[in-house]
Amino acid sequence: MSTDSLNRRILVVDDNPSIHDDFRRVLQSETGLKAFELARSALFGESIPVPSHEPFQVDCVDQGQAALTAMETARSEDRPYAVAFVDMRMPPGWDGLETIEHLWKADSRLQVVICTAYSDQPWDEIRERIGRTDKLLILQKPFNGIEVLQLATALCWKWDLANKAVGQLYELSRQVEERTAELQRANRQLTEINGALMRTVANLEMAQTEILRQNGELERLASRDPLTGCLNRRAFYALFEKAFAESREHGNELCCVMVDIDNFKRVNDQYGHAVGDQAIQAVANCLSTGLRLTDTVGRYGGEEFCLMFSRTTLAEAMDLAERLRIRVGTEAGSRLRMVSGLTLTVSIGVSAIAFGARTPLELIDQADKALYAAKEGGRNCVMALAVLVPGMHPSEQLELQVKRVTPRSGPPSAR
Repeated sequence: MSTDSLNRRILVVDDNPSIHDDFRRVLQSETGLKAFELARSALFGESIPVPSHEPFQVDCVDQGQAALTAMETARSEDRPYAVAFVDMRMPPGWDGLETIEHLWKADSRLQVVICTAYSDQPWDEIRERIGRTDKLLILQKPFNGIEVLQLATALCWKWDLANKAVGQLYELSRQVEERTAELQRANRQLTEINGALMRTVANLEMAQTEILRQNGELERLASRDPLTGCLNRRAFYALFEKAFAESREHGNELCCVMVDIDNFKRVNDQYGHAVGDQAIQAVANCLSTGLRLTDTVGRYGGEEFCLMFSRTTLAEAMDLAERLRIRVGTEAGSRLRMVSGLTLTVSIGVSAIAFGARTPLELIDQADKALYAAKEGGRNCVMALAVLVPGMHPSEQLELQVKRVTPRSGPPSAR
């Protein structure tokens, strides 16, 4: 149906033929229209001309199933009904609510008036079952002809306005689609223009990523010992300087541990430098895997390693150093691929910032002094700095001594 023509088609669903006659008399006779005009004049106090319309086209059926058939036929012929007056009770078929449910499934635009007596179902029950009230009104029996005419006129106008709105929305949608197509064409042009730029940007990003990767690799290579993967001496000392300054500023514990592979020259002379390199790698691996996340290990030079234990007391550092010594003695030799049955051991010296070192190098020299004592004491042992006078603070001691951490009953030294 065209959106320009008014839809005046009414469907009456009632099992009483006399009701059909009443609706036809009200909606299709001149008397009904004149009564409607008189009612308007009485309401507004003056004669208001009623626009001339085509008469209502009224179809009547006596059951809900017949109403659905009429509705489907009207839809297929593009002659939909605008309004349906539906009785609530129509035995033996569908009642009014079930009929409305079927009619709305066939045409959701249909405006519905329920014709009901006061004793029929309450409005709350009707609303709960139907679930939609924007296209549903109630006409209570016995009804007045003016009410029927008012409802029919108002709801037909409502249907027409809604139908025109749909048509306008369709036209607007068509215009939007046309405009969208134009914008899409323009967008494709912009996409083509920007394509080369995006590819260039992508290539630049790839190049930048590769540069960053190479810089990271260069930084790693610059800070790592290539043989062991530990920090090299320069990188380790930079971290040690920072930790030393923070320890002095905040009063935190800081310990330094020097480690030296025992009889390393004999390994090189007897088995060659390749085995010597493997020995250094094996010891470095034992040290690295035996440390905590907060500890740091660096290759200090040759077969020597320097370890840093932040926020660690001297007692804790000595215990950890002893465990590292045992770990190297039991595992390092078995990691050599070119030689079997070789036992590797280390000598370890421990010092702490509490002994009054004023510079990072002084703390390292203290640990190195303890290491020298470990070498002199038979190797394969841990030595730590200790106070010469018990009860006096370490920083107040004029001289320090070295004490043995490893028990004398431990494994024999590797000579």
